[in-house]
Amino acid sequence: MSQVFISLSTWLHALATVVFIGHFVLLAGIYLPALSKDGTALSEISKRSRYWMYASLIVFTITGTHLMLIDPDYLGFMNFGNFWGIVMLVKHILVLVMIGLGFWYNAILRVGPLMSSNSPEKAIVRFRNHIHMMAVCGIFVLLLTALAQVE
Repeated sequence: MSQVFISLSTWLHALATVVFIGHFVLLAGIYLPALSKDGTALSEISKRSRYWMYASLIVFTITGTHLMLIDPDYLGFMNFGNFWGIVMLVKHILVLVMIGLGFWYNAILRVGPLMSSNSPEKAIVRFRNHIHMMAVCGIFVLLLTALAQVE
């Protein structure tokens, strides 16, 4: 039963990764260039993806905690005495930066509602900056995840 639970956690964590990081990479590489003049469409994409983003963050938290606790390289809370621990620390700081960027652009700057306004140009520039930063951070999170697998 333990192996099934580990496999399920790994699968859900990977699925949340696809949803969260894949969303920003696809936005930056495909949707934003294609829809760069259409603030309403970008606003709608942003609004519809919000619940998927929140759900993936919840899944990340639950499955990531489980996978961390069972990892043989985990030395304990705030113990970064090996390569894996340092990589995980940097990765989690980067994830917190991503959450902070999301809060800044969505709650403080309110980019989504601005894109639906009569002159969405400034909001689209802000949205583009936000998406590109999130995509780059997401790519580095994936790189750090791969580095953590090195024995």
